[in-house]
Amino acid sequence: MFKETALGWIADLEEAGRISGLDAAGRSKLADDYAGKLEAIFNEAVANQLKPLGKDAEFERMLLYDSQYTHKYLNQTIPGYYGFRAEVFEKARNTITGEQETL
Repeated sequence: MFKETALGWIADLEEAGRISGLDAAGRSKLADDYAGKLEAIFNEAVANQLKPLGKDAEFERMLLYDSQYTHKYLNQTIPGYYGFRAEVFEKARNTITGEQETL
């Protein structure tokens, strides 16, 4: 999910002329970098959202041992999860790529 999102951002940046000259290896390396940052930002936002519910430690354990069901768990635990995720991703995009906020 994170790398696919990052690749989409890179494609948008290339289309807008903000980056150019990336070959496949360079694009993949940049996508890995962006994806790692996005995942860290997302996991921190989720932990902060779950902390008042007392479920942040449970989420951290899930990331270590059972990430297959993470999004199903989050959808059941965080009200409006998909909207929350979209907002976190948009803010992360602005932070990571330096783009202005569009919301």
